Amino acid sequence: MTEDLYRIGAVSKLTGVSVECLRAWERRYGVNPAEKAGKTRFYSEIQIHRLTQIKRLIDQGHPISQLVKLSDADLANRLGQYSSALTPSNRRLKVALAGTALLLAEEQFSDSNRLEILRRWPSADAFASTPLQQTPPQRLPKLDVVVLEIPSLDIYLIDKYIESTDARIVVVYHFCTDNDLQIATERGFEVLPWPSTWQQIEEACLRSGREFRTTSSTQRRFSDEQLFHLATRTSIEGCTCPRDLVQLITQINAYAIHTERCGTVNTAANHFEISLEANEARACLENALSVLVEDEDSVQKAN
Repeated sequence: MTEDLYRIGAVSKLTGVSVECLRAWERRYGVNPAEKAGKTRFYSEIQIHRLTQIKRLIDQGHPISQLVKLSDADLANRLGQYSSALTPSNRRLKVALAGTALLLAEEQFSDSNRLEILRRWPSADAFASTPLQQTPPQRLPKLDVVVLEIPSLDIYLIDKYIESTDARIVVVYHFCTDNDLQIATERGFEVLPWPSTWQQIEEACLRSGREFRTTSSTQRRFSDEQLFHLATRTSIEGCTCPRDLVQLITQINAYAIHTERCGTVNTAANHFEISLEANEARACLENALSVLVEDEDSVQKAN
């Protein structure tokens, strides 16, 4: 076996695409490995580069069914357009770093014109505990992205860190299990294996800092209490559309949650995409509902 071929587990860690996704893409879209030895798959460096490009465009919101049909040049062209539109040219992302390896990496690339590093902590735990240690409490500067370095990719730990900030999270991990990497990918976390280059960290921050379909579309516009209020108290004579829209939105909310929990090992990636599409549909219906509701005070009273 030549040295430039990589097993599927290594490819998953290098590209951020779960092993289950790679197998599913092979079955459905013909994204085949360079070689097979029994059940073991081997990928070339060229394929790893292509898969990395595809993963970045999927994070942007492009469907895999379209991306697999594009040439390498077309993928690069789309990425070039994407990178130039990540952030306004006159504004750098406001970023915080938490982790010794990240701080050392920053020292070698301190002239970044796309990121503005506002805060630094020696560890992710130090970041999470900072607000609790300050007396009187000192508000952190408004951040777009926090980059966290953790020894092992732990989903429950990431959830705890997320509660510490309103910023988006980029996780740089030293070790992980295939299961945790799969869960992190399905949940839309931006994760990178260490070592990573500063350019990779920077690009991950830029992806996370953008208003993705995977983040903005999953945020509900109306709470359950607001929906109930709009369905029962919004009065538009001779029109049941507000109530009908609320029922549809409620059903889609339930279905989106269901699809996130329904995915089996072989179909988890597809279920995640279905959940995203369901959330997109809900966002459209929420917009329609807001148009119907002429009195905005009715929404405020539901808070």
